[in-house]
Amino acid sequence: MVTIKDLSALAKVSPTTVSNVLHGHTNKMSPETLERVQLAIEQTHYVPNMGGRLLAKHGSRIIGVITTYARRTELIAASSPYYSEIIGSLENEIRMSGYYMMLYTSADVEESMDLARTWDVEGLVVLGSSERDAETFFREVQVPVMFIDTYGTGIPNVGVDDRGAMRTLVEHLIALGHRRIAFLTDSTVSEGIDRARYQGYTDALARHGIATSADDVITISYQDSLRRRELRDLRRSGFNGYTALCFPSDLYAIDAIGCLAPEGVSIPEDISITGFDGNYLAYLSLPRLTTVSQDLDLKGKMAVESLMKQIEAGEQQPVHIELPTYLVNGGSANAVAAQRPAVPKHPKP
Repeated sequence: MVTIKDLSALAKVSPTTVSNVLHGHTNKMSPETLERVQLAIEQTHYVPNMGGRLLAKHGSRIIGVITTYARRTELIAASSPYYSEIIGSLENEIRMSGYYMMLYTSADVEESMDLARTWDVEGLVVLGSSERDAETFFREVQVPVMFIDTYGTGIPNVGVDDRGAMRTLVEHLIALGHRRIAFLTDSTVSEGIDRARYQGYTDALARHGIATSADDVITISYQDSLRRRELRDLRRSGFNGYTALCFPSDLYAIDAIGCLAPEGVSIPEDISITGFDGNYLAYLSLPRLTTVSQDLDLKGKMAVESLMKQIEAGEQQPVHIELPTYLVNGGSANAVAAQRPAVPKHPKP
C-alpha cells in the first residue's frame, strides 16, 4: 500500500506538504510543488485511508448531499435532468475543494437528521426540502448546511427569483396574444417553488387585466403513465379552450410535447407550451422549448462555496443567494393568430 511517506519521497517534498495537498490546504503552496505532489498521486494511484483520517481526528472530508423525493416514489433524483446537472456540479466543486461527496435520497426530515447525526459529515447540501422541514433541519443539525431551491425563514439558500422569472415568461405569452393560459402542476401550489412560480403566473395575468379562476390550475400526476393519459384527455377536450400550457418545469413541458405529437398535435401551431429551468433537454427538444433558463452549474458551485465558508468559520450562516435568469424564446410558443384552433383530431379509442 502506498503511504504518504512514499509520496513525499517520490515528489521530493515533506510528508506535511503531501498531507496539505490531500486535505486541500494549497493556498500557500507554489504551483511547482503542487504539480509534483499531484503527479506522484496520479502515478501511484494513491487512495487515502479514510478510516485512519477519522481516527486521527482530521475530519471525514465528507460533504453529504441530500435529496428529498418522499412523494415521488417512482422517481430517482439523479435521473431528473434538473437534479442530475446540479448534482454533477456539486460533486465537481466538492472534489475540487478537497472533499468527498456522499449522495443520499431521504424520505423525510427525520431521516435526513438521522443521517446528519450518524455520519461524520463536515457539511450538508439539501435539495428539494419543504419550508417547514428546512427550518427544522437547519435548527437541529450541528454541522453547516446549505439549501438549494428551498423556501423558508432564516435558512441559507441558493435559488432564483422564481416568481419574477415566471411573471416574465407569462408576460411573453401575453405579448404573443394569449389570454387563455393554463398552469399545469403536480402539486397544490401551496408552498415553495411551485407556489412562487404560480404567483408569478397570476401576477402577470392580473397586471394585464386577465381574469383567472381555480380551473386555470390543472393538476397533473408526477407518474409518467397517468400524466400522459391526463394530457391526452386534455387534448381530446380541445385543451378546454386554452391556447397555451404553462409548466413550472422543463421536464413536464418536454414530456407533454412528446406525448401530444403522436396524437396529431402540432406545437406551437395547435397549442403553445412553455417550461421553466433551462436544463439541457430544453435545447434538444423539437421544437426547442420556450422557457426560463438558469445556470445550474453556477447554482451548484455557489452552494459549495458558501458551505465551505461556513465550514471554515465553524458556524451556520443564513446567507441567501439569488442567481439571475433569462427568457429563452424557443419555438414551442407562437402568436395566437398563427395558431390553428385547438380542436380534437380523430381521437384514438
